[in-house]
Amino acid sequence: MPIDLKQMCVYDKVTKYSIQAECREPLHIGTGSGRNGEVLVHPVEERPFVQATGLAGAFREYYRYDEELERILFGAACQEEENAAGEGSKVFFTDGFFSESAVYTELRPRIKIDRITATSQTAELKGSRQSSGQKFEMESVAAGSVFSFSIYLYEKEGEKNLDKELELGLQALHRGEIQLGGQKSNGCGYTELLSVRKAVYHLCDQRDRKLWAEEKKEMTELLPGLLEEEAGESRRIHFELSGKTAGSILVKSIAVTEYGKDAPDAVNIRNHRRDYILPGSSVKGAVRSQIEKIASYMGLKESCVQKIFGTGADDRQEGSRGKIRFYDCVIGESEDNDLVRIQHRIHIDKFTGGVMYGGLFSEKPAYGELTLRVDLEEEMDQAGGLLLLALRDLALGIFPLGSGSSIGRGYLDGDTLIVRKGNQKLIEIDLKAGKTVCGQEVIGRYLDSLQPAGES
Repeated sequence: MPIDLKQMCVYDKVTKYSIQAECREPLHIGTGSGRNGEVLVHPVEERPFVQATGLAGAFREYYRYDEELERILFGAACQEEENAAGEGSKVFFTDGFFSESAVYTELRPRIKIDRITATSQTAELKGSRQSSGQKFEMESVAAGSVFSFSIYLYEKEGEKNLDKELELGLQALHRGEIQLGGQKSNGCGYTELLSVRKAVYHLCDQRDRKLWAEEKKEMTELLPGLLEEEAGESRRIHFELSGKTAGSILVKSIAVTEYGKDAPDAVNIRNHRRDYILPGSSVKGAVRSQIEKIASYMGLKESCVQKIFGTGADDRQEGSRGKIRFYDCVIGESEDNDLVRIQHRIHIDKFTGGVMYGGLFSEKPAYGELTLRVDLEEEMDQAGGLLLLALRDLALGIFPLGSGSSIGRGYLDGDTLIVRKGNQKLIEIDLKAGKTVCGQEVIGRYLDSLQPAGES
C-alpha cells in the first residue's frame, strides 16, 4: 500500500525568506541592565543583534488588526476553557545579526524632567531606599547599520496561502508601520528593506527535500515587486513641520570629541554621520509639555494626554503604550555648522555681581533649516488637534527646544505644516502667509474634538 505523505505530515511546504535591512533611524535593543542602556551584544558573535523574539513580537503586533490571521500565523496559547487547545506558530524567525563592516553605535545623553517642577530631580528607586539621578545615557545602533535575518513559513499544501499575508508584513516593515526594539516613541526602530529573497520547498517532492536539508534552493529576489505593489492603506497620520532656526539651537552632547585650547566646552549633539541633530526625545519632551498646557486650557481630562503618550507602570496600575512617534531632526548642513564660531559666556555670581572663578565657558550651537516629523499610529481627532496646535505654537516661536531659551536659543521660524495619511495630503498650512492651503474641513474636525463634550 503506497504511503500518502500529505496525510501523514503536519506541513509539506516551507517558504524561506532571507532579508537584509538597514536602520533608517537609531535602533535600541537594550540588555536590560547597566546604567547606560547598553546595546545587546551576542555572547558568541560579539556584535550587536536583534533577538528573534523581538522580531516575532513586532510582526505579531502588526497583525493584531485581524485576530484570526494573527492566530493562524503565530498560534494561540492553551486556554483552560473546553475545546480551546493551543495552536503552534506557522512562522519562525531567526536572530538578526548586524554586518561587522556596517554597524555603528551612538551613546546619547538623556534627562528626565519632572513635569510639575520643570527640573531634573532625584527619585527613589522602586523597592529600595536608594535615590537615582534623572540624567542617564542611552546607547543605540546608529542609522545606516545593516542587519540580516530569515523568516520560515510552514504550511500544508492546499490550505490558505499565507506567504502573501506575510509579505504584507514585510511591506509594513519597509514603510515604517512595524518598528523594532525599544524607544519607539523617540523615533527608534525604523528600518528599510535592502533585499528580500524567497525560496519555496515542496517537501513531497524528493528533489526539494534534499535541497531543504541544506537549504540550498535558489532564491528569488522579491523586493522590486514588493515596492511596486500597493502597500495597502496606511493607518499612520504623519505631521511634518518645515522651517529654520530663528537664532541658534543647542542640545548638548555627552562630551566634546575635540580637545585643545580652542575646543568648546559644549557642542550640539551629533549622530554618527556627523549631522547636527535635534533628538526625537528632546522634541517629544517639549511638545508633550505644550500639549499638556493646551489640554489644561481647553478643559480636557488628563487621560486624553495619557492616551497619546502612554503611561508608566506602577504599584497601582499597568502601563499603557503611547500612540505618538517622534523622529530625529537634522539641523542645517553639517559643513556650515562646522564653521560656526564658538560663543564665549561667563557665569555671574549673583551675590557679588562679579564673574565666578572658573565661570568662563564656551559653546558651539547649531543653525539652519530643519524638518520636524511626528507620527500618530492611528487616526485620533483629539490627538491630531492637540498636536496640530502644539506644532503651530512651536513654528510661531511660542516655546523653545533644547537649552538656553533665556538667551534666545531654541526658537523656530516655521514655513509650512503638512499632515498626510499615506500618500494623501490631509492638511497644508502656509505659516508665512498665515493661511490654510488645503484641509480646512479636517482642521475643523480636529478642533471640534477638543471641546470638553467631545472627550472619548
